[in-house]
Amino acid sequence: MATRQVLIYYKSCSARARALADDYQSFFAAQLGVAHVCLVPSNPDREQDIAAMRSWLQQVENINESECLVIGGDGSINIAAQVFAETPVVISVIPAGTGNDFATALALKDPLWRRQGTTETSVRSIGKIGEHYFINHAGTGISVALQRLQSDYTKRWLGRSSYLLALCRYLFTRPSRRCCIMDHDHELEFQVVSVNKAIGGGIVVYPEAQREQQLLGYLAVPRLPRLKQLNALYWLLRRQPKRSAIIVVAEAESFTIGDTENGIELDGDSIPLNGPAEARIVRAGLTVRHPKVVTNE
Repeated sequence: MATRQVLIYYKSCSARARALADDYQSFFAAQLGVAHVCLVPSNPDREQDIAAMRSWLQQVENINESECLVIGGDGSINIAAQVFAETPVVISVIPAGTGNDFATALALKDPLWRRQGTTETSVRSIGKIGEHYFINHAGTGISVALQRLQSDYTKRWLGRSSYLLALCRYLFTRPSRRCCIMDHDHELEFQVVSVNKAIGGGIVVYPEAQREQQLLGYLAVPRLPRLKQLNALYWLLRRQPKRSAIIVVAEAESFTIGDTENGIELDGDSIPLNGPAEARIVRAGLTVRHPKVVTNE
């Protein structure tokens, strides 16, 4: 079905994202004949962005002919998902952020892919915790601490490597300052549920994940001495978490993570939510556009 109405949501603090937004606005209007192209720049307050996109959605004449082009990283896609999940609106992702794990799972690398060649749509499973959707993962413990250990400077200049640098900094902090999540009678330092293979920095937590995922992956790291945790990190970096005797892994339709003392982050951004909170799979939660897959028959 042809696209008739487009919303372009872009990371306003990035000059590259702003230039791409202008370029795509011209493309949709001049090349595809789209009469209504709405630009929504990001704000520091994600709720303002969500409200702006919901306002646009309410004015859409035919939701089945609508598309949201997201120019940014996983955090930007997460914000768009709060509005367009479980709707017919097609999401097109232009990778232009620090973390692009969602785009990587769709084999999207070229920021100009939407202008080139033939495209198609497919559905992708996502997750939901409380009233919030996540496109890659929901985590608590170490993954929340890593947000505080990454500055805008390291994100800008180191990109995905900033996550690994923050993780190394965390591992060498004093034990008294490290995370502690109470899960019944067990002390954990990290819990994550995932619908994608990787979380920030390309760290693989769920190698078996597929686009049309039917189950959530769960991974937990107990609160242990530093040397044992380095063993867990070794297997995570090798993309083989199941080979670690320390890491707990499981699959199910839902999991409960967190406790009352620890906040939860979604796709790399902290939200006003503490545990315990139930996360569940949302099958076919997003309709996404990507280059057409050519098969040789």
